[in-house]
Amino acid sequence: MAAIKRQAEGGVAAVERALTILAAFDEHVPVLSLAELASRTGLYKSTILRLLVSLERGGYVERRADGRYRIGSQAWRVGVLFTLDLTLEKILLPIMERLSAEIRESVSFYVPLLDTTPPMRMCLLRVAAPRRVRDIFFVGNRLPMDKGAGGRVIRAFTDPSHPEDDVIRAKGTYSAWGELDPEVCAVGSPVMGPDGRLLGALVLSAPSARHDPGWLEAMAPIVAAAADEASRKLKPLAALTISSTPEIFPDHAVFATARAKGAGSQ
Repeated sequence: MAAIKRQAEGGVAAVERALTILAAFDEHVPVLSLAELASRTGLYKSTILRLLVSLERGGYVERRADGRYRIGSQAWRVGVLFTLDLTLEKILLPIMERLSAEIRESVSFYVPLLDTTPPMRMCLLRVAAPRRVRDIFFVGNRLPMDKGAGGRVIRAFTDPSHPEDDVIRAKGTYSAWGELDPEVCAVGSPVMGPDGRLLGALVLSAPSARHDPGWLEAMAPIVAAAADEASRKLKPLAALTISSTPEIFPDHAVFATARAKGAGSQ
């Protein structure tokens, strides 16, 4: 096979070379020796060995007992995230549209942004209520994690250090009345990925002026059922992820057990 060559124009040469090594693996030849990597990439063996140390340390490449190399668990995890991103909209939007049409209120899906300071959540998908008077929010907007239905659900299922969130993990829902906006109420429930970890929070929100806390509590099991439906429909991907490389998704007993019991602008 012709050598794979990359130019590092506008980038970092070492990163480009490392990506070239990863690109040398494919479904037909998933395991390669050092000589085969050199042949496929056009890189010197000494260069490949230096880069393999970093790739192996990061979990993107694994060295087998026979000295050959294969793609590591971290590279597989990144691929799974890409697959999930493509799948989320296809699975979630129909569920959200149906829920919004049934309740005639807005439905949003929030994802965690755990690498921000402080941690935030972002609206990834949104279906506006089929009414002129509704809570206004937009895809891409960010909100805190310590307030609102979506934030508290996400925090409960990503950070077990808050004992006050135990009830959310046990119940699988959280209702917020005016926590972020005094004129908005909301109820949220977690959507789990095929690995059993939280993907995000499904949230039903509405102007509080046309409802009361009793209505919000009545909506909780309906939102939870929609979130559970989304989680179930995402589970077929587990055949690709968990069963193939179980080491990628360590068991998070706190979250798995809690979900088994029970996760718009709020």
